[in-house]
Amino acid sequence: MNIRKIRTLCAVAVIGASLSGCAALDASINHSNLDVQTHFSESVFLDPVPPSARTIYVSARNTSDHPEIDLRMPLMQAMAARGYQVVDDPKQAHYMLRVNVLQAGQIEPKSANELLMGKYGEPLLAGAGAAALTSALGGGTGATAGVGLGVAAGAYLANQFIKDVTYSVVVDIQLSERPLSGAKVRQSTSTVNAQGNGSRSSAKSSQAPTGAGYSGAAGLNARVKSQDIDEEVDFKQYQLRALSYANQVNLKFEEAAPTLVSRLTSALSNLFE
Repeated sequence: MNIRKIRTLCAVAVIGASLSGCAALDASINHSNLDVQTHFSESVFLDPVPPSARTIYVSARNTSDHPEIDLRMPLMQAMAARGYQVVDDPKQAHYMLRVNVLQAGQIEPKSANELLMGKYGEPLLAGAGAAALTSALGGGTGATAGVGLGVAAGAYLANQFIKDVTYSVVVDIQLSERPLSGAKVRQSTSTVNAQGNGSRSSAKSSQAPTGAGYSGAAGLNARVKSQDIDEEVDFKQYQLRALSYANQVNLKFEEAAPTLVSRLTSALSNLFE
């Protein structure tokens, strides 16, 4: 059944009966073109450096349900195109770009912004990364109840052939840069793990000339652990989350994935001068 016939069925259903409308017709009109958007949880400004210091270490992991998505090679190529030398040894790098793909797959469109609400290192919001599932009969109760009616059947059939689909890729990002002054960076990290209550962590860094230490503490309850780390490191660190999503009628993940990877790669490389 081609698109023209499906639209005809929708038109007949809408004109011939007092229904809520044909979802397939709305989707085919408003979502026929591919719409791709990329967003960051926050803005980060890295210090510009002379060409001699444009060295970077790139690392990419993937803990999503689509391990075939690999950002490392595209990121290395994008950084090389911007005039940066990609190195294998972090000790030789002025910058480090480390990413992890948290989620990849189908989502409900309304969940796109929710995926950015969590901070770096935190789990995705419950249900936000779930697939946009529809009932076996498709559509709402109005369409289901009207399957036996000739007019409503047209809308029902059309809704089975035309679906508005959204796919997303969510990435946690850690950017690191050496201080231009060459000073050490003092980094403080606090972590609390409570069974059943999840975990949270926070980190802040500031330049400091001296001091490094470690203190650990375990709560009276053996199921709760906490630790505080205060140490000197060579890099300032920035942590953020990025989301890229694609929306189109009857879109397949295999079609959306290359574009999502390309958009994420471009956005990440543009964080550097």
